[in-house]
Amino acid sequence: MIAHIGFRVVRDVTAIDELLNSIFPNKHIPFKSDFENWLRRSRRFQSFAAQYRTKMRAKLNNVRDEAGLQDLRAEWEVAFIILQDERFTLEYETYLAAKQRGPDYTAAFRTNTRLNIEVRRIRGLELDHANPDVLIHKLMAVICDKVRQMPPGMINLLWLTAESDLKPDDLNHAAVTLRQMAGLKTHDFFARRGFTDAAEFLKYYRQLSGIILYHPQNTTLWPNPLTRHSIPRELVNAFQRINLA
Repeated sequence: MIAHIGFRVVRDVTAIDELLNSIFPNKHIPFKSDFENWLRRSRRFQSFAAQYRTKMRAKLNNVRDEAGLQDLRAEWEVAFIILQDERFTLEYETYLAAKQRGPDYTAAFRTNTRLNIEVRRIRGLELDHANPDVLIHKLMAVICDKVRQMPPGMINLLWLTAESDLKPDDLNHAAVTLRQMAGLKTHDFFARRGFTDAAEFLKYYRQLSGIILYHPQNTTLWPNPLTRHSIPRELVNAFQRINLA
């Protein structure tokens, strides 16, 4: 029995080393140690990384600056976090494989509840807490940009990871303001953000089921009251318990 356990440990260490060397050929990537920690803490994340190692290496090779590396770290951390809950399974960039723009992850919760998750890191430089109007307009721009990636017909979540404290009230203010502007048919505002008019924005906005505001100590989920696909209560509870994992 002791020999068997010892063999398994050696095998696991070898698998982790092979994954790290495959995904991180450059040993000086700042968050490589974080990634290694995720692999060691989660066998399910290790399996996920093994399945998508080629894609992950390609994405890493395409990053051009430190901010891009931190964006990618935030994206992969979401996979690690979600896979802590064994009720979830996770697929990576399913829509990109079909040459469609779509969310980063497609998940299944308890097998029969399918959902998409798009990840966006809010960089510290994008948040000006001294100027509330700048903060709200930035969040409005993020929502406008991301709702176009939400496919119809299923639950879609936007996962926001903020470098600094971002309050749920700020997020709610931004969402309510967008909804009000759409109701007032402020077409020019939405045209500047790539929509034909306010009606087209609302079409995509209704495909957004909710927004996860992630912080290790306090994860909150904002449900979109206009969505066509509401989030089941059990799924809401699962995401709100993330910070307790």
